[in-house]
Amino acid sequence: MLNGQIIFDYNAMMADQIGEYGLTPEALDALQEPLKKVHADLQNRSGKGADFLGFLDLPQVSEATLNEIQATADEIANTSDMHLILGIGGSYLGARALFEALCHPYHNQLPRTQRNGRPRIYFEGNNLDTDALQGLMDLLPETQPASLAETFSINVISKSGGTLETAAVFRLLRERAEQCYGDEAAQHIVATTDASKGKLKKLADDKGYKTFVIPDDVGGRYSVLTPVGLLPAAVMGIDIHQLIQGAKDMAALCQSDDLHQNPAYLYAALQYLSYTAGRGVSVMNIWDKALEYVGFWYDQLCAESVGKEDQGRIPLTGVCTRDLHSRGQELQEGPRNTVITNIALGQSHHTLMLQEDPENADELNYLAGKTVHHMLNQAFEATNFAYASAGRPNMRFILKKRSAYTLGALFYLLEVATVAEGYLMDINPLDQPGVESYKNFMFGLLGREDKADYKARFEQRTTPKVEYQL
Repeated sequence: MLNGQIIFDYNAMMADQIGEYGLTPEALDALQEPLKKVHADLQNRSGKGADFLGFLDLPQVSEATLNEIQATADEIANTSDMHLILGIGGSYLGARALFEALCHPYHNQLPRTQRNGRPRIYFEGNNLDTDALQGLMDLLPETQPASLAETFSINVISKSGGTLETAAVFRLLRERAEQCYGDEAAQHIVATTDASKGKLKKLADDKGYKTFVIPDDVGGRYSVLTPVGLLPAAVMGIDIHQLIQGAKDMAALCQSDDLHQNPAYLYAALQYLSYTAGRGVSVMNIWDKALEYVGFWYDQLCAESVGKEDQGRIPLTGVCTRDLHSRGQELQEGPRNTVITNIALGQSHHTLMLQEDPENADELNYLAGKTVHHMLNQAFEATNFAYASAGRPNMRFILKKRSAYTLGALFYLLEVATVAEGYLMDINPLDQPGVESYKNFMFGLLGREDKADYKARFEQRTTPKVEYQL
């Protein structure tokens, strides 16, 4: 079990701590019965979007599957020194969050021996940025690699294979792989995709790529505990068994239908009550730079799940203390439309301490003997006390340490909480119909024949009467 690896403190959400802008125990208790219905819908797979609740079962992945993923990851690491991960949205953010959180902050700049024999990691296919893509291609060889240091491998992640950003970039990088490796190119490419259908699956079968399956009943933003996140993590050298164990132990806690015993339901209730009270902006303040992409991962999870039918809070990510010098002013004294979730560490991996300076020109000797992590922790406590004193609701998740285990648990908690919140809102938190709108017009403008009607609609738009060229 978790045994105190994560602390969830929501005292500063409550009226007895922050006054009139806080929530009452009665309001929380009133959600107990609705959450029992939510629990039944999750357990019985009877709620909206139930066909995509497969993420609930991911912690039960078999040891054989994890071992297969690890074996492939080790082969990739042994045969390439650059690993390119291509994906967007849910096919990208979870793996990026794991990389930033659990690898050395300057992983790609370290010599291979200090990377424990793991490759440098690069992410692409998450945008249509010419210069960024060209910059990556400049790092790749154009002919047969002369040494291990020049070798590269590709993991392309797309359920359908039709996502433009990923597919277009993959075509360019696949051509580079074929240019460098010739008939052996397929040995350097892995596809994570649908089990039986889609453009990428067909291409992988035709070319002979090794493939891993994205389950049919798991949507992209809920897929970090599938091969979408597990294979990249294993290539990076992250312990995927511990990642899954953390999720498994959190899943055990989420079996309770009592919101005071189930941390996911409690978080969902707090966010739902805050939203209905007019706090439509939720800020995730990250108190550890390495966890910034956990915030970005959650931004997508939340926005794409609950932002629909003219409803839904707006999630934002900030890193502290960096963003206290920008957004901190508004959070302290701006509109009362915000609730803050803090993600902090109980302990850092390293110890850095200021020493006494005989000259004390910077007048910092009062910090002598104090660690940098202690300074950050005091800033954390001071900031949130200031918010609470001003009646600004905030809560905190404190991870005992940054590890595969605690991240697996946190990912699972937030996924369950997001679906529970959506069910409290009476929406489907597992679809994303709004995302298709821009795609239809984009494909039409790019000339796809089946989207010609959208191009016609665009061309009939009212054009601006005035255009300023500055």
